[in-house]
Parts: sequence; structure tokens; C-alpha cells
Amino acid sequence: MIDHNNLCCYVNKTIILRGLYSVWGVNYDAVIECMPPIISVFQSASMYFNGIFNTKKTEKFFISILVYVYTTLLVYLLLPTIPLIIDFITSSNHSQKRNFLFELDYGMDKQQYFYYISIHSYIGTAIVANLIASCDTMYMLYAQHAYALFAIVSYELKTIHILNTNNLINIRDYHLLEKYKNIKLLPRDEKKVYRKLFICIKNHQNAIKYSNLLESLFTKSILVQLFFNVLCLSITGVETVIKLGNLNEMMRFGSFTFAQAVHIFFLCLPGQRLLNHSEEMHVSVCKVTWYIFPKEYQNLYKFLLTRSLIFSKLTAFKMATLSMQTFLAIIQTAMSYFTMLLSTT
Repeated sequence: MIDHNNLCCYVNKTIILRGLYSVWGVNYDAVIECMPPIISVFQSASMYFNGIFNTKKTEKFFISILVYVYTTLLVYLLLPTIPLIIDFITSSNHSQKRNFLFELDYGMDKQQYFYYISIHSYIGTAIVANLIASCDTMYMLYAQHAYALFAIVSYELKTIHILNTNNLINIRDYHLLEKYKNIKLLPRDEKKVYRKLFICIKNHQNAIKYSNLLESLFTKSILVQLFFNVLCLSITGVETVIKLGNLNEMMRFGSFTFAQAVHIFFLCLPGQRLLNHSEEMHVSVCKVTWYIFPKEYQNLYKFLLTRSLIFSKLTAFKMATLSMQTFLAIIQTAMSYFTMLLSTT
């Protein structure tokens, strides 16, 4: 059975590469203009194949991802059509120059088949953007589940000594937590606390296993994506500066440049949030009223305390931990490449 997303990415990549080959060494601006869509195709392909190879392993925030992807897509697709719309409305004898989204080579007269080629390139670009958005939302959804697992354990630990309620406890209610801090456990209550502590340890182990699985699923793909993002961010930044005299082109490549920075942010944010929840888990362990436990239960607590010192994290193939600090470092690296490329133009 043919996978149409995979086929479309392959066809787009082949056609754009032929277009790049036709202008290589002839038109420097056209070469730079070809690079962002080529990089985006390779990036989407890496995300797609990562999903295939890991199939068996496998509200508002997700909407923000979709909004940023599709807004960038609309700006990138619609701005080149403005000259055609103006030409159609004014019906002047001087036709506007008809430009494609990027340099293409279909092996035929491009101006004669302008609309057919444009429709195909627009549809192909939309499919690539949709693939990136779908894979990103899946990544964020899996990561969100990891945060929830750690948050649940943290809640249970903070309320482990409160046994006489069946309702959810507001862990921000300081007076309520203080009220139960110095209670003396009855023999039957000791067994309940022991059971809650044992369940917390099991749930913490499950959260760690899930986080490790999440790391193994996406670590290679994230490294490839970050590489392409840095490359694309540098090139589109140069293209934006080159197009400063052309408002439409400047806005088109400027939005694409900004989108690359946002995409890097969305890749690093789950790693930072997972670190935060792991640290919060350790803080919750430290706040446990361990001194009310019987001595035979304190060894379990020591085991949990020791293990909570090792924070769960997401990495780019073990080369860098995904966090806001890494995000800033990546942006700085991209700006260095941007400065180097700009100096050669």
C-alpha cells in the first residue's frame, strides 16, 4: 500500500533538488531561496520515519503549535500570490512577474504550465507543514503524560500522612497540611501509610520508565530536527536581510525565520518541563513527614529519597539536555552561522 505523505515528500524533494541543481553556481539568491523548503522536507521526513520506526513503542498548548505552523504556512504561501491577484484585479497590459514559491525543475516550460506547477508546489508544501504539526503535537502529548505521572506522585507524597479524607486535598492550603504534620499514627494507620508510600514508589518507578521510553523514542529525531532548524534559521535569516528592499519577500522569509526559532522552542520546552516536574518530585520527597513513620518504614523512604535525586530528562541523542538553557545556546549558535553566511554575501 502506498503512503501518500511519504510519496509526496519524496516527489517534492526530487523536484526541488533538481531546481537547486539548475541554479547552482548561476544564481546565488535562488540557491539560498531553495534551501529552506529542502531542509523542511528533510526535517518532516525525519519526523515521519521516526514515527514509523517507533510505532510499537509508542488543549490549549497543542492549539498554539497548530496556530504557529499554519500561520507561517499561510504567510509563506499567500504573499507570492499578491502580484498575481493585483494583475487579475487591475487587468493592465503590463503583467506582473509570475514567481514560484521556490526554484523548481519539472523538466518542462515553467511559464506555460505555471498554474499547474504552482498548485502542485502549494499542495506539497501544505502537506509537509501538516506533517510537522502532527508529529510535534504527538511529541507534546506524550511529554504531557510524563509530567502528569510525576505530578500525581508529588501530590500523593505531600498528602501521604492525611488519611481521614476521601476528597482531593488542596496542597496549597498551608494550614491544612500543618494541621496533620504532628499527628501520631495508630497501628492500623501505619499500614495505610506504608501502603501509600509503597504505591508512591511504584508510581515513581513507572514515571521514570515512561520518561526513559519517551527519551528513546524521540532522542534521535530531535537531534536531526535541531540540526535542520539551526541550518534553516541561519539561511532564512540571511535571505530575510537580502530581501529587505522587497516587503513581501522580506515578510515571507521573516515569518519562516521566526517559525524556525519557535519550533526550536517547542522542542526544548517539554524537556525543561520534565526537568521541573522531576525536581518538584524531589522537593515533595523532602517535604514528606518521614519522622512519623515507624522505623521499619524509613528504609523505604530513604530509597525513594535517593532515587529522586536523579532527574528525568529529554536529550538530543545524549549530546544535549533539552531545556531553556539549551534553547538559548542553539539560538546563539544559529546567529553565529547567520553572521558568517551574511559576511559572504
